[in-house]
Amino acid sequence: MKIKNQIILAIVILVAGTGIIWKVWPQPEDQSRSKSEVVKEDSADQEIQPAEVSLSDEKMKAIHLTVSPVKRQKLNQKRVVPGRLQYDDRKHVAIKSPAEGVLVEVRVKPGDIVQEGQILAVLNSREIGTARADLLQRMADFQLVQKQYDWKLLIQNNVQKLVDALLSHQTMEAVESQFADTKLGNYRAQLLPAYTRYLLAEMINKKTAPLAKSGAISQQTIQMREADVQETRAALKALCEQSIYDVKLERDQAFADLNDAEHRLTISRQHLESLLGCEVDLNSADLKAAEKLSRLEIIAPFSGTIEERTFSQSERVNRADSLFTLAQTDTLWVAADIRESDWNAIELSKGQNLVVTVNAVPGKTFPARLHYLGRQVSTVTNSVPLIAEIKNPDGILRPGMFAQVRIPGKQQADVIAVPARSVLDDAAQEFVFIKESDRSFRRVDIQSGLKTEDWVEVQKGLKGGEQVVEDGAFTLKSELLLEREE
Repeated sequence: MKIKNQIILAIVILVAGTGIIWKVWPQPEDQSRSKSEVVKEDSADQEIQPAEVSLSDEKMKAIHLTVSPVKRQKLNQKRVVPGRLQYDDRKHVAIKSPAEGVLVEVRVKPGDIVQEGQILAVLNSREIGTARADLLQRMADFQLVQKQYDWKLLIQNNVQKLVDALLSHQTMEAVESQFADTKLGNYRAQLLPAYTRYLLAEMINKKTAPLAKSGAISQQTIQMREADVQETRAALKALCEQSIYDVKLERDQAFADLNDAEHRLTISRQHLESLLGCEVDLNSADLKAAEKLSRLEIIAPFSGTIEERTFSQSERVNRADSLFTLAQTDTLWVAADIRESDWNAIELSKGQNLVVTVNAVPGKTFPARLHYLGRQVSTVTNSVPLIAEIKNPDGILRPGMFAQVRIPGKQQADVIAVPARSVLDDAAQEFVFIKESDRSFRRVDIQSGLKTEDWVEVQKGLKGGEQVVEDGAFTLKSELLLEREE
């Protein structure tokens, strides 16, 4: 009985304890209700957070706010691509040895400023000497053939005059008097005797004509005399024609020899000029000086600075060995690559002005002009090469420096835009401050679009005409955060 009462008492205590716990423990409905109430309270707190800033006169004077009207304008987005400065290929040259030889003199060192035509080094080369000697021989051959041609041309002209005189039937005395001092070569000994025989046959025939009428000589003799005249006249005419042909042929052959000699002289001169790297004066005394046949002076092709020297005095060099590197650095090139994906977003034309910044010279921009734009996309980099010309009169830029090239994009349609420094960010939300009154400014959240270095497109949040804060916008953001904390 006693045990039974104890069991009943324990059951009563257990039931009573369960009831108490049920009342105290929060139910799921209460939990959801408390969470929603917390969210509502947080939202209420956010809604009541201030979005407007009012400044005192002292603060207005201290922060120097500036505002500008929101308006529509055309934006031109720029691309910035990495590049590197390099020598201007038109003013950068490796001066190479034209032939094998020994450097007997080296007159400059790296860093020296040289003028156009200045002697940089002196090379002693057997190949140069052989080329000069060959050129001198070709010059002598040409002069000799020139004299032969002039002689043949003179003989041709004089023989033509002699033939004209003979065929005009002048007296022998007149012919000898006219051509006594005239150059006729071997044709004098051929034509004058033939003409004499013709005149003699004609004279004999004339003297026998009266005798034929008196019967002193036979008719056969008369016919023989007339035949002699015709024969000597025909022989004279044939000899004249042959002489004219022969003398023209000799002149043509001399002219062909003259052309051949001239061509060989030109080839020899061009070969020497290719070795020397400059024009050769055929009348120069140095060319004909025996002691300078193998001497070659290496000269500067233009004014500039010696960037590099490879060999020293007394060293032996081979053909095409680079002796010096000469460059002008008052103008440099900046090389960059435009990726294929950016091609449709940019707009470039030859001679267009660009802006370049150099890592080694912070805070300064350099104007550049587009010099070359590639036509082929590289299969390795998927880009198009760009070369721009940049002035470097002060010499502060050096080849090899890294640079950034700003490339203008294609012009966009009219959009609502605000200055880039007006746009601020708070928890990934962009916003600006709009002037409400002289000392009151309101925060307006925006959705931005196209961005350039100076402007930001506003797609949502502004309609245009508002007064947006430029300088001092960050200070207003700080004031707004302080008011929220209070």
